[in-house]
Amino acid sequence: MFRDSALYLKMALLHIVRHKSRAVLISLMIALSLVGLLLMEGMYEGMMAQVTQNMIKTGSGTLLIQHKEFRAENNIKFQIIEPQKIASVLDIQEGVRSYVMRVSQHGLIATAGYSRGADIIGIDLLREASHAHLDQFIIKGNYSLGKRQEGAIIGYRLARKLKTDVGKKVVITMQDRDNEVVSAALKIEGIIKTNNMAIDGNGVLADIGKLRALTGMQGATEIAVLLEDQDADMKVKQQIDAQLNDRNIAVYSYKELYPSLHEGEVMMQTYNYISAAFIFTVASLGIFGVVLVSVLERVREFGIMMAIGTQFRDIVRLIVFESMIITMSGYIAGALIGGGLLWYFKEYGLDLSGFSDAFAIFGMDSSIHAILKTEYFISAFLGVFLSTLLATAIPIHTLKRRNPIQSINEQA
Repeated sequence: MFRDSALYLKMALLHIVRHKSRAVLISLMIALSLVGLLLMEGMYEGMMAQVTQNMIKTGSGTLLIQHKEFRAENNIKFQIIEPQKIASVLDIQEGVRSYVMRVSQHGLIATAGYSRGADIIGIDLLREASHAHLDQFIIKGNYSLGKRQEGAIIGYRLARKLKTDVGKKVVITMQDRDNEVVSAALKIEGIIKTNNMAIDGNGVLADIGKLRALTGMQGATEIAVLLEDQDADMKVKQQIDAQLNDRNIAVYSYKELYPSLHEGEVMMQTYNYISAAFIFTVASLGIFGVVLVSVLERVREFGIMMAIGTQFRDIVRLIVFESMIITMSGYIAGALIGGGLLWYFKEYGLDLSGFSDAFAIFGMDSSIHAILKTEYFISAFLGVFLSTLLATAIPIHTLKRRNPIQSINEQA
């Protein structure tokens, strides 16, 4: 059996060499299709992952802990009264990488000539730096709130709207826990660009202690938690919920906070599947055409082989071997080229800094880093393999109906 397979494999190679231009054309078509598919999957998934990470790292975290009424009312009277109790649970919770406490409130920010609605967020600068490396996003000024903690860091798009800059004074206005209007003058110490649309467009970062004193609260409005494994969000959420056992406290996964992002990831996967199916359907048609022409050209040759004792199943084996050699050559070339490009874009990224402002509106970085997964190559291999078998089925059936032995007499 092994010797027979080796013989037919050698015969398949000889026929491919005899018609190498045809074989190269099909291999090239499959290789280019595969390169395009791998780049599309890796770059799209990398782009979606960057958007999600920007929202998670500088915003909600993988998990967000709040008072159950806070999201609906957005009023600081619905605060976490004992945040240290939750902190003690997070300190021993398996899977938690870091967490930060914040005080956030919608309010107003004003300069001498302009005013805008803003999300005023009280933070601990040192914890935020170790939590999400927030200090690395400063594009102008310093990662500081001043010596007396009376400064602010604002988003770069908000700075543009207010036509203000580092060193200028702004006045923030909001409600305190008794619904009284309070305000404070702050000096802009830094301007930040996180590609988190909420912070860049509306964010005002101030000292958490100052905001607590200004609003008369002692706790926190939210605790953002980053996990070691993002995909373990629901599992860790349930564990924290069970340990807290507090009906006034809610733990949200980022998938619940940003359902559009999660739906976008699912839609992107569906789009990848559809694109892959389309590409391999086109490839199948190309393989089908070449195999059909090859089979019809060799009906007499196959007839002679069968007349001297070759079984039809061996003819089938020969045709399949030829098709597999051509398509797998294309797959290997496409996988090597596509994999190499994905590795490059994963390590160094695709620089689109010329469109940085446009991408930032959608929460994307100007440098897109691809994702490289083994499953891309496995699914592509299965697609090429099945496409080849499907493409050879009809030519083989056509050959059987033509009756190769009878065709010898007709062509004699």
